[in-house]
Amino acid sequence: MKKTIGLLLVLAGTCCGAFAAESDAPAPLSRFSTGAYLSYWNAEDLEHFDLDGAFGLGGLVQYRLANWLALEARLGIFAAADSTDHYTEELGWFETGFSVATLPAEIGLLATWTLGDKVTLYGGPGAGYYFFDGEFRVEQGPWEITTDLDLDHSAGVYALLGARMQLARHVGLFLEGKYTWVETKWRPTPEILGTPPDGLRMSKVDVDFSGVAVNLGLFFTF
Repeated sequence: MKKTIGLLLVLAGTCCGAFAAESDAPAPLSRFSTGAYLSYWNAEDLEHFDLDGAFGLGGLVQYRLANWLALEARLGIFAAADSTDHYTEELGWFETGFSVATLPAEIGLLATWTLGDKVTLYGGPGAGYYFFDGEFRVEQGPWEITTDLDLDHSAGVYALLGARMQLARHVGLFLEGKYTWVETKWRPTPEILGTPPDGLRMSKVDVDFSGVAVNLGLFFTF
């Protein structure tokens, strides 16, 4: 009888230990992730507006389709602005400036390669729709005149390469390089370039916003 009781106690202890070990094991991470990033976009034809590049920020959501493949959506906002002082004998000192804003809404596919427990490399193509807005400003003393830039919204594509380092179980730091191909059209106005000859309406010109962007951000998986 004592042997039977002892055997039952050993079995019970073994089961409790196994249950406790199973309870201590962390639950698997979900397929959904999210992230936020800061960015610098060196768009090619910003020089049309005397601008060098655009700073921005964005957010992303990602769904892991397989261990090596993910679908993601991104939404960002970029802005560039600059001004220049001028002097003429007729007008004296005055200031002119351009500002351009871009809102990309994008979706893409990513292939991933895991290196060890902490580092993941990834890359892939994507497409998006890009909303453009901007203004031209002339300021002299208390007077200010603002003219809206007539920029068309446009579709585009991109290619992305990145690396992510896991800082903790749910948090990672990522660095990306992204090249976007997108063009818009701009209709110059008399306020910006002067009155067209014979009162004709100025034609739209192509503006290439293609260029490299660098993103740095945090990635969260729960």
